Amino acid sequence: MSQTTFIGIDLAWKSQRNPSGAAVLRGDRSGAELMARSEPLLSTELVLEFIRRHTTGRTVVAIDAPLVIKNQVGQRTCETLVGQRYGARDASCHTSNLRLYPDAASVALAVALEADGFVHVDRSVHDLPARSFAEVYPHAGLVALFDLPKTIKYKKGTLANKRAGLGSLRAHVGLLTDVDPALRRGPLLTALLTEELSAYSGRALKNYEDGIDSVFCAYLAFYLWRWGWERNEVFGDVSSGYILNPTLVRGGIGKPA
Repeated sequence: MSQTTFIGIDLAWKSQRNPSGAAVLRGDRSGAELMARSEPLLSTELVLEFIRRHTTGRTVVAIDAPLVIKNQVGQRTCETLVGQRYGARDASCHTSNLRLYPDAASVALAVALEADGFVHVDRSVHDLPARSFAEVYPHAGLVALFDLPKTIKYKKGTLANKRAGLGSLRAHVGLLTDVDPALRRGPLLTALLTEELSAYSGRALKNYEDGIDSVFCAYLAFYLWRWGWERNEVFGDVSSGYILNPTLVRGGIGKPA
């Protein structure tokens, strides 16, 4: 069976001063292996270059950033809907609108991908086109896949708290090696999941966070390809903005050791 490519992007879309993370999985129904991780990418142009370099005949891209912003003020409908579903578990979305972000880099990236022949994931279309892309929200994705009572706290707080949160995050990512679809434990993934977090602080810790976030985004693309609309849903729509997410797995797909 020929393989499909799954690219995950943790996009720093609010400011070009912050780096983005990117990761590539490649595989089939038997599993997908982490094949590439980016160095910190300091512009959306470099993110687009990374995607183009790793795109194959069949490619699904999952991006953590708002790809469609049409509302002048307030929240996008998809953000409100995610908050209604998962807000009690701390997985509400930040607000995106044209007044706050009139020239969002994430929207420009989406336009560039469409020009390259990628198509937005659309719930009304049963089969994925050969080259597809979607907006995802890792906090909600983790809550849905693992049935978490609250989101994993790894982005804010003290250094010790962020390290502990990242340890929990990577423990959950490690569980994806034993589920369907399986994230194969190849050398790149093993290295990522065993790095010594106590050695990291500041920008180095943030780069590690971006890296593991991008791997999880790539897994969300893989999960969509594997299960389609049987186990995925879309909040909102392509015309007004949307967020792709796994449907809630009662009891979770795995439990940390």
